[in-house]
Amino acid sequence: MRDQGSVGSESSEIKYDRALSLFEESVLAPDHKLRGCAHNQGCYDELMEIREHVLEYLRTLREVTHHTNPDESDDIETAKMIELK
Repeated sequence: MRDQGSVGSESSEIKYDRALSLFEESVLAPDHKLRGCAHNQGCYDELMEIREHVLEYLRTLREVTHHTNPDESDDIETAKMIELK
C-alpha cells in the first residue's frame, strides 16, 4: 500500500492520469460473468463494440486533457473529439 503522504503531494495531473489508467485496466479486465450475460442476451458483439469505443474515448481523453507542449494542432484535435461526441 502506498504512503498517503507521497500520494497527496502529487500533482492533480498525475492523479488524473493514474485514475484514467486504473479505469482503462478495469475496462480491459475480462469480466466472465458480464460476458456470459451478454452471450445469453444475444448482445456480446455489441458489448465488445462498446468496450472498444470506451477504450478509444479513454485514449482521447488522456490526449485532450494533458498536453505537455500544446500547439494549434492540439486545439484542432480537441475540437474534432468534441464533434465526434
